[in-house]
Amino acid sequence: MKTFHTFTSPSIIAFTLTLVILSSIYTADALPSIGTRSGSNTARPTPLRQLQPLYFERIRNRNQNQLQPTSLDYIIDDTEFSQNDISLETIGLPDYATGTGTATATATGNDVCTKQGLASATFNLVKANMGSGVLALPAGIAAFGDVPSAIIPAAILMCVLGSFSAYSFYMIPRLTRLDESNCHKRTMSISQAWEKEVGKDSAWIVSLCCFLTPLGTALTFSIVLGDMLSMLAQSVGASGMLMSRPALLMGITSAVLYPLCRLKSLAALSPVSIVGVTGMCMTAIFMVLRALPTSPYMTAGSVFLNSIPSISRPSFGLVGNNALSPSILVLVSMCATSLLVHFSAHDFCDDLKENTPRRMKKLTGMAFACTVIMNIIFMGAGFLTFGGNCKSMVLNNYSPKDIGATVSRLIVAISLVGSYPILFRAIKSSLFELSHKGKEVPEKFNKMATRSLLGFLTVTALFLKDAGIVVSLNGAVMGSAIIYAFPSIIFLKLTQRLVSQGKLVKSKKLSLERFANKCLIGSGGLIAVLGAAVILLSKFKPGLMV
Repeated sequence: MKTFHTFTSPSIIAFTLTLVILSSIYTADALPSIGTRSGSNTARPTPLRQLQPLYFERIRNRNQNQLQPTSLDYIIDDTEFSQNDISLETIGLPDYATGTGTATATATGNDVCTKQGLASATFNLVKANMGSGVLALPAGIAAFGDVPSAIIPAAILMCVLGSFSAYSFYMIPRLTRLDESNCHKRTMSISQAWEKEVGKDSAWIVSLCCFLTPLGTALTFSIVLGDMLSMLAQSVGASGMLMSRPALLMGITSAVLYPLCRLKSLAALSPVSIVGVTGMCMTAIFMVLRALPTSPYMTAGSVFLNSIPSISRPSFGLVGNNALSPSILVLVSMCATSLLVHFSAHDFCDDLKENTPRRMKKLTGMAFACTVIMNIIFMGAGFLTFGGNCKSMVLNNYSPKDIGATVSRLIVAISLVGSYPILFRAIKSSLFELSHKGKEVPEKFNKMATRSLLGFLTVTALFLKDAGIVVSLNGAVMGSAIIYAFPSIIFLKLTQRLVSQGKLVKSKKLSLERFANKCLIGSGGLIAVLGAAVILLSKFKPGLMV
């Protein structure tokens, strides 16, 4: 048995993770692509997101006062093409020379940007919403109660906040459609809409939020990844350095995360996202089964209960249900993080087949309804199992001898490793926008940024072991701004301009909606300030929040 434990040490776990990720990369890289790829002349459609401009210098035409491209190069599946190889119409980028917005012509007879059906788009939106943040939701209920009835206000709160989040998500494509004279053929992002309606001088605020939000999420990923690997090591009986959380986190970062974060194309990681979604569903089923009255965690003296410390065992009835206390703001902040996908609203709208307002509204409603239901399942199952002792990542409560929990931890770890470079790309893009303002980024600076950011996240995760506080603060501050404030401020500015120009009729319905958006802005501000204060007090001065 000792030999078996030695063989199944954390180094084997890390090797398995590396093998899964790298095999997905090599398999995807073997596929034929647009352009000249050795061994094949076959062309296939390439999604618009895989087309990344390396350098796009725009100059102003003195006579026509229009923007024109000069030096234009692209990477398609790691193959470079110049402007002579691919026209602007082929890749669907704005034709600044003619001022016609984005073109929709085809390459080699196939659509460049593949449209999604309603069912596929709904699945992808639910997938984008669900992350490791859902595993912190049970601790959000435990912050204000430890009786089963605390689930009721928590579920109501999740439904209400889910409705608000869905409304602001749907509003983002509306901001483009409301102005009929808008020359944008593609939906504007939050930052683009802000720059147009609010002003360029304050656009850095949105860019900063775009940088800090994924940075906080990546920090959560690093913390959870360290926890998952450490618990997996305990499950296989490892000891010493082989189960050391710092050693495992630094090992997986240097051996797996760093190479993945340097990839030029992330399309190869798509198989891992499928594993992640399937794994989260399996984890939800596992947690529901463990919450049943016949569960080993409900039986005194069971092997599972005896193998976990007392602070991780189920605890009910000591505090009661304090849903009206300020502590409920901890759950409010966590809910914001679990419903935050607004940066991609314009992409989901543009990628949807027949993206009429009716179909976009249906997509938003179905996706956010499914997300809210899944959040309630995770939140309720974890809380009903451990009550007031729910940890910031509820999977840490389960016994290392629980095979179901071990499988769930392994799947979550694989999902986090596959999602990390995608999230890291968003961090670097926002950083470059802040530092270079759309100009060319030198390769040396790119490498330095990768090493510095990844090093910062890893070192911080070594000292900060509470993922729940990161999830809560990220939701309280960044989530409040992105969900409740930014879209509403843009909406108020846009409708005020359209009414003053006579392009929009001032009606009772519009006045009511403007008032509702003002309330959302105020609510977001209160959640950001009070939520952050309550979270910090709950962490460092818990006696004040009783």
